[in-house]
Amino acid sequence: MGEYVDFKALKAAVTVEAVAARYGVELRQVNASHKRGKCPFPAHPAGNEKESFSVNVEKRVWICHSAPCAKSRKGKKGGDVIELVAAMEGCSLRDAGLKLASWFPLVGQSSPQGEEPVGESVAASVPSAPSPAQVGTVAAAGDRYGVFAPLCEWIEGQLKNDSLEPFERVSFERVLVKARALAKG
Repeated sequence: MGEYVDFKALKAAVTVEAVAARYGVELRQVNASHKRGKCPFPAHPAGNEKESFSVNVEKRVWICHSAPCAKSRKGKKGGDVIELVAAMEGCSLRDAGLKLASWFPLVGQSSPQGEEPVGESVAASVPSAPSPAQVGTVAAAGDRYGVFAPLCEWIEGQLKNDSLEPFERVSFERVLVKARALAKG
């Protein structure tokens, strides 16, 4: 039958914003619950992509407001994080779930029989974050990060955001540690 995918755990742990960022979508805050950016879909009409892609961060859903873009997805205008991956990758929902689980390994997968509660499964798989001493501050970023300084300064700005998911925070902190190690040599 194959590997079990816990859709509920994936939807709870992986944000639409994180997946959109993986596809290169830069979202800007519109109001307390909405962000907008360029539509990432390849079938989106050229010249019509300017901020038609919208994310409701509270409901954890996305939508593209372009009729031709929705038509290319058989009329489907939006959906959740799994549906975003399925639409972008042209795959089934199950395959999209497997891709998400591999991209965001902090998400635990419980057995089909439900032997592990979702919350415990996810929490048990969250690795410890690097210490603040490892992460450092923005000051002298050029010395610490070398050619990676612009990216690392952006990441440090994101780390000041209180609304980051735990896996996002850990991932950003690990990138900073790795960039510092690469800059040293």
